[in-house]
Amino acid sequence: MKDYSLNFEDFTTFILNYKIENNLIIVKIASGENYVIPYTLKNEKKILEQMKKQVLDSREFEAKQKEICLKACFGVFLNVCILLINVMMILLGDGRLPIGYVLASVLSVLFIPLEVYIIIDSKEKIKDINKNRMFLSNEKLLNEKVKLNQNILSNMNTKTKELSLNDMDKIKYKELKTILDNIKRDEEFRFEHSSIQKEDAKVLTKKKNN
Repeated sequence: MKDYSLNFEDFTTFILNYKIENNLIIVKIASGENYVIPYTLKNEKKILEQMKKQVLDSREFEAKQKEICLKACFGVFLNVCILLINVMMILLGDGRLPIGYVLASVLSVLFIPLEVYIIIDSKEKIKDINKNRMFLSNEKLLNEKVKLNQNILSNMNTKTKELSLNDMDKIKYKELKTILDNIKRDEEFRFEHSSIQKEDAKVLTKKKNN
């Protein structure tokens, strides 16, 4: 997940993700550090519980990101207006502008890309929060369906027998929504997913050909 920390203390303890190697859990922290602990099922569950808590406690962070995004949008609008006004003054005037207007135009050109980056970054963080909330709301259903039908994950780059919050970095918001849509469609049509043995399949194919 992305970093939802609100202060330095949270930043140094916020869990982004983890991986299991050589019977160890390597936990990646928002500060850039890796925290290594022995692998046990209990330790992994504790990490996932903490990650879940981070998502559930992200309301304040989300509100701040929306505020930052709104201010950046206004900044882009303001700077574009300044540029357009200065261009019009050049076209309608004698081609010369006071140094203050020139400086304002230069600053506008510099600020616009920065503000656009801030808007994109804030929206990506908000989307990540919504994706993780969507997963938590459907975690039980998702894993029940994945066990019955691996084809539900056909749009994923990674195959797994059980999904967790730690897998959400590998899945885009749109992909998760597609998986949930597949499950909804699956339930609507009530398809069966009990495996047909290969020999049975051959018999059915032969009969069909005859």
